Amino acid sequence: MNKEWSELNKLMQSRIKKRDTYEEGISTLFVLRNALWDTIISFKEELTGEEFNAIPFINADGYHSKTIAYSLWHIFRIEDIVAHTLIKGDEQVFFKAIESG
Repeated sequence: MNKEWSELNKLMQSRIKKRDTYEEGISTLFVLRNALWDTIISFKEELTGEEFNAIPFINADGYHSKTIAYSLWHIFRIEDIVAHTLIKGDEQVFFKAIESG
C-alpha cells in the first residue's frame, strides 16, 4: 500500500464511522478500490516472476520495504471488507478462516 492509498483508507474509515459522512466514506472506498485494482492488473501485465517476488526497497521505511505479495494481501483484505461488511453485510472471509482454522 502506498501513501496515497493509506490516506484514502484512513479517510474512508473515518467517514464510514459517522452517519452524516457514511455515503462519502463509501465513495472514498470505491476510489481506493479502483486504484488498487488498477495496480493489480498492471502487476499481471507488466511484471516478470522475478520482479513480483522482489522487495523493491528493502531498507526503506513503511510499505516500500514490503513484497508485492504482502501488498496484495492488504488489497484483498480491503476487498474482503468491501464485499462482505459493506456490500453483503455478513462476516468477512478473513474472520471465517480464523474461526475454522
